[in-house]
Amino acid sequence: MPELPEAETIARQLQRQLAGRTLGRVRLTRTDIVHGDPRPLDKLLPGRCVERVHRRAKRVILGLDGGVELVFRLGMTGRLIVCPTEQPVEKHTHLRIAIRDATQELRFCDPRRFGGIWCLTESGRHTGEVLRELGLEPLETTAAAFRAAMKRRRQIKGLLMDQAVIAGLGNIYCDESLHAAGIHPLTRADTLSVERADRLLRAIKTTLRRAIRLNGSTIMDYRDADGREGSFQKLHRVYQREDKPCQTCRTPIRRILAAGRSTFFCPNCQAKKPRKSRNVNTLIGPTRRRKVGTVIERTCIA
Repeated sequence: MPELPEAETIARQLQRQLAGRTLGRVRLTRTDIVHGDPRPLDKLLPGRCVERVHRRAKRVILGLDGGVELVFRLGMTGRLIVCPTEQPVEKHTHLRIAIRDATQELRFCDPRRFGGIWCLTESGRHTGEVLRELGLEPLETTAAAFRAAMKRRRQIKGLLMDQAVIAGLGNIYCDESLHAAGIHPLTRADTLSVERADRLLRAIKTTLRRAIRLNGSTIMDYRDADGREGSFQKLHRVYQREDKPCQTCRTPIRRILAAGRSTFFCPNCQAKKPRKSRNVNTLIGPTRRRKVGTVIERTCIA
């Protein structure tokens, strides 16, 4: 599934290919994947100039003149490519947009249809699914904002994958970042010290930037806007490396289920930290009380 590095790679390539170009004929074969302004795309888009292509979280956004934005959510198998108009049309290609004064077109292909297209206009008119609000951009957020986001009583893997909290991370880059930071994926987020939270943010930023430099990771379907595979998967240290030796300590990589997803980690480099003793006023989950002399002691039963 394309995550932040893959979406960033595609957005940068499309920015080079489409910025300043004028859109032409639109051919749409599936109307059920289009949301936003109810007017047909073949009426709204032709003649508009692409002012900017950028990314927000895992979404690729074409900013057009007249205050129109065309937002692509890639889902699990969505692809955006610019190719010659005469190139055979791949199966499951749902949208084709010609580029005027060129022999090329932009195509959106999505075999599993978990992605979608949103046409957002200044009119505010909207039909279909509404895009969810997004959280912090991991490459831009400050350490203070990140630490604040971690102050939740939730498993760290699940929290990092929550797009309303941290936008753009998925299974691959959560696992790689947690390994780089030496944090077990089942660690509760609000137990991280300031030092460990800051180390995790640095690991996330470093991992994402390296992946962007290598055009992302191709596990199954991902291709960039030029139709090429990414190569960061060659540098994965834990993701899908179950039973292979950790490249840091040679301990076999383990796979568990976390946040409903297969999760890969090194049991040595990411060993769970023993809980420190807490004072009597600290609550961890459901509690019971018992008297010890004149002191009320609270003990965890979760």
